[in-house]
Amino acid sequence: MRPRLPSALVLTATLLAGCGDAATPAAGGDRLSVVASFYPLEEAARGVGGDLATVVNLTPPGQGPHDLELQPRQQAEIESADVVLYLGRGFQPQVDAAVAGAPADVVPVDLLDQVELLSVDPQLDGTAGEVDGEVLSGDVDPHVWLDPTRMIAMVDAITDAFADADPGHAAAYRANARAYLQDLEGLDAEYRAGLASCRSDVIVTSHRAFGYLADSYGLRQIPIAGISPEIEPDPKTLEAIAAEAEAEGVTTIFLESIAPPDLAETVADEIGARLDLLDPIEGLTRQQIDEGATYASIMRENLERLRAGLGCR
Repeated sequence: MRPRLPSALVLTATLLAGCGDAATPAAGGDRLSVVASFYPLEEAARGVGGDLATVVNLTPPGQGPHDLELQPRQQAEIESADVVLYLGRGFQPQVDAAVAGAPADVVPVDLLDQVELLSVDPQLDGTAGEVDGEVLSGDVDPHVWLDPTRMIAMVDAITDAFADADPGHAAAYRANARAYLQDLEGLDAEYRAGLASCRSDVIVTSHRAFGYLADSYGLRQIPIAGISPEIEPDPKTLEAIAAEAEAEGVTTIFLESIAPPDLAETVADEIGARLDLLDPIEGLTRQQIDEGATYASIMRENLERLRAGLGCR
């Protein structure tokens, strides 16, 4: 009979009630079966589970998590899993529905329950259209994984979930977690040191994804609308961005993806700033995976771009 998770995981009694008499997942030689809804959770699960867990990522490489449409095979994987790691509140609605309908012995871990949540930052006044970036029910920003401190808290919750689901290997999961957390804790220290002394503390972004990062490291995110790789911004949007850039001493506008050269030149000419990329790490491409990219390596690349754009010493 699977033990209940600690109350800190805020799992409902209904989902935990009525567990069957199956053996502890890994005790008989079988690996812990884990489903992760998208890349950052998959990597964390692999870091904690090591050789004791089989981890399935529901979101294919190169696809955004919000575009996920569950196939029958993926539905079956959720229903047969020991632990499902996901973000709730409508982040991936089909995953929410599948978890709600899963058998009682599947342990769901909504990692939004493990961290302090923030409301989304309002877009820059005067910019037309909508900011690229999701808003969950309750006006909540879902991008918790882009803050290393919250990522650490989520790894702790994953570790507790694995240890409870497979208590015979709890010590091994906690040892794996300590090794994985060393890199995240180092990353947190690098962000604190790297962003401690900068000419500007304002990050102007086209993707409303970096509010949690800004919250933890003393920055202020200003999301703008009307800039995307496909659409050239209208004059009023350019005027509003230029005015904000001048007022805040902003020299770099951060996009989610690399803009085409003609768009980059248009925006740069109008506002006197350059464009750069911040990666929201919502899904690694096959090329990134093949090249050995990780959450920490991409976050370090983001840090270097932030330091350059903010004029940090």
